[in-house]
Amino acid sequence: MWINKFFFLLPVVCMAVFSTAQTVPSQPIPPEEPSDCLSSLETIPDCIPEILRSIINGEIGSIGHSCCDAFLGITTECATHVFILAPFFPPILRDHCSRQH
Repeated sequence: MWINKFFFLLPVVCMAVFSTAQTVPSQPIPPEEPSDCLSSLETIPDCIPEILRSIINGEIGSIGHSCCDAFLGITTECATHVFILAPFFPPILRDHCSRQH
């Protein structure tokens, strides 16, 4: 008698397990394009020029509050890809901008 219940419940349990299992994507999610992740910086007038001037002049204090807010909104990965020629700069700017809050 328990064998009949077992064979009845086995397909039910299998269907429940397989219907709730999540599928794993077959391909990894592509990283953000630098132009896409900079869109928040582009919405602030003169933000990108302020950042470029601060890299050239070495004066981070000249970056405005709204530009800092926009920079804090981009991911670390995005900043690393965008400032590939100045890898030291994103952590310094992130630290400066987080102190402004």
